[in-house]
Amino acid sequence: MSGIDQTLKEIERPKRALVLSGGGARGAYEIGVLKALKEQGVEYDLAFGTSIGGINAAFYAQGKIDRVEELWNTLKATDIFRFPNIEQIRSILRGSRWGLFDTSPLEEMLYREMNLEKFKASSTKVGFLTTDLCTLETRLITSDDITTLPELIDTLMASSALPILFPARTLGGEGFWIDGGLVRNTPIQTAINMGAKEIHIVLVEAETDGVCPSNMMQVLARCADILLYASARDGIRLVHEYNKLVQSGQFAEAEAEIQPLIIKVFQPSGNMNTTILGIDPLRSTRLIEQGYFEAMSLLALV
Repeated sequence: MSGIDQTLKEIERPKRALVLSGGGARGAYEIGVLKALKEQGVEYDLAFGTSIGGINAAFYAQGKIDRVEELWNTLKATDIFRFPNIEQIRSILRGSRWGLFDTSPLEEMLYREMNLEKFKASSTKVGFLTTDLCTLETRLITSDDITTLPELIDTLMASSALPILFPARTLGGEGFWIDGGLVRNTPIQTAINMGAKEIHIVLVEAETDGVCPSNMMQVLARCADILLYASARDGIRLVHEYNKLVQSGQFAEAEAEIQPLIIKVFQPSGNMNTTILGIDPLRSTRLIEQGYFEAMSLLALV
């Protein structure tokens, strides 16, 4: 395809955004969806993620879907975080520690796997949302803002920090930044603000899960699930409400013709049988396969 033909193709296609939600161990499902999208030649101008969705988006932008699949197929929970001992729990109670789990294994893995040059050179602009516990400011950090590998790692760690479970992160020596997906300012709204006309959203929780927690750790993980899922659903409702206004002629007097947003949601069809902390190679492999086949089925309907 010539340069002119490629330019015309990009002009014809509306700006397309990918939104990857948070969900810890369930993030393996996203990799299966991304594999299917890649095979079908679907490309994105923008990609946004929170928590594990942000990490998956960073791998996606570097063209490392195969590599991140390898990681999911081999990593255990202890390769990502360390469980607290009695002294560490005491440190939390004394206020000298800010998260139950030690996430240094995740940070070390990200330093090994992230390639800043590929990340910056990607044709897909990536955005991460993170919220400061001090000021309650939610900040969008894009690949344009990140200039060094430590900045990229700090941003990914901040976006993945779940209160109580994972420690908050300072950015530029300031604040205590956590997962931005826990507040209403979702990546879906950000995608719209940045001009996306077609938005593909990957959720990692079924519409009806029905799993009851059996211990305190599962209660904490379940609470995080509820917050993350509610935030994503709010963003989807926002798109549907906007489209209703467009279709009802509410913007008829606008200078430019306003078209409804195109939205496609990829979501597990049933219970995924894991909590956000249940990272396990066999389970991850099954989730990748589930995401792949369900996405391929949905794409076949288009």
